[in-house]
Amino acid sequence: MIRASGLAAVLVLLCASAADAKAVKVERNSKALQFTFEWSSEAATIPALSKDFRAKMEKAFKRAAANAAEDAKSAKDMKREFHAHFYNEAWTTAGQSTRLLSLQGQIGTFTGGAHPNSTDVALLWDRALNRKVDMARLFTSPAGFETVTRQAYCRALDAERKKRRQGEDLGAMFGECPKYSDLAIAPKDKNGDGRFDTIDFIASPYVAGPYVEGDYEIDLPVTRKLMMALKPAYRASFKAQPQ
Repeated sequence: MIRASGLAAVLVLLCASAADAKAVKVERNSKALQFTFEWSSEAATIPALSKDFRAKMEKAFKRAAANAAEDAKSAKDMKREFHAHFYNEAWTTAGQSTRLLSLQGQIGTFTGGAHPNSTDVALLWDRALNRKVDMARLFTSPAGFETVTRQAYCRALDAERKKRRQGEDLGAMFGECPKYSDLAIAPKDKNGDGRFDTIDFIASPYVAGPYVEGDYEIDLPVTRKLMMALKPAYRASFKAQPQ
């Protein structure tokens, strides 16, 4: 177990490493495509994670460039106006503990349609394992995370929907509570003390509501019940909030 003094020392080292590292931003622009891919300085301190991001970036660029070139050719052949495509993927740090780094990302795209699209994503990196881990894997039971958060999340989401829709009923399609697999879920450290105090749930457009309603972002506080459901190895990374 890491004592308070040890925890403080590790946090200082993490902050120093993040300060030394620089956020990464890559831009590749042409007449057909504006492409940007970036990740935070905290992520840049982890070689394996940066390697993953660079591989992901190359795949995304090849795909986006090919789609843009194909659309440009089609527009020329059909003598219609071509609108340049764009792809932007940006990862920011939601918080970190001595063991875990939590990242939130947003992918914005435009491929010539009626409007741009955006998708929210999340990534949790375990420094001890040196790899990505699913949120559910932090808990003693595979269903532990949903068990302690599902009711509160669905209730908070419904309250936000009612507020935005002012009583309008959009039917079952946008009235159901989304599956967790369709959400970007990330633990957050709001006060920067090295322990996660909040769980952030983001539903991208079309997941919890129509495009015009945008993202649905719901923050739930870390509770004692959630702390008890965590595997012992991860409890030091979280802090229960007053109820």
